[in-house]
Amino acid sequence: MKYIILIALISGILTLSGCSTEKAPESQTLIPPITLSQADKEKLIAFQKDVLNIENLADKAVQLAVEELKNVLKGGEISVSLPSIIDKAKAECLQAGELLAKKAIPDALPPEAQKLLTDGKSGLITAYKAYAESFDAIKNFIVDKNPMALLDYRKKYALAKEQLSTAVTKIKQVMTAAGITP
Repeated sequence: MKYIILIALISGILTLSGCSTEKAPESQTLIPPITLSQADKEKLIAFQKDVLNIENLADKAVQLAVEELKNVLKGGEISVSLPSIIDKAKAECLQAGELLAKKAIPDALPPEAQKLLTDGKSGLITAYKAYAESFDAIKNFIVDKNPMALLDYRKKYALAKEQLSTAVTKIKQVMTAAGITP
């Protein structure tokens, strides 16, 4: 019972101290339209599909772990499956980072677009590593019952969300410039 009260107290302190994950939206730098051959456009579309498939697998595991964690933080019992769900989410995030690192950026793009895609891909890799680290913090909370691990989780989770948002924006900019619906 005192852990639940401690968790509620920490959540209240975080809320009052303004520890928000929302930031002012970044101004998007528009890149000029990109004209590509049909073959190059298909390579870019294939790159986009590969990235989205990798993201979808990791996102499902992340969402499942976050929903289970929310249940615990709302006062629910720590289920027997929570540690395995967290381990799976962490593994999926690390695997997503590895798979993304292997994806090649299409080379027929102008340098500015290639840089945005490279930065976007790197941002996604960083985001998934931060998600994995946030799940380590949750494991520490489950094992040690240390409420400070929740603070560590929130910090790393917020960083991951921010990195993910920035990376997706960069990739969408290139897709829009190439005339591909993101």
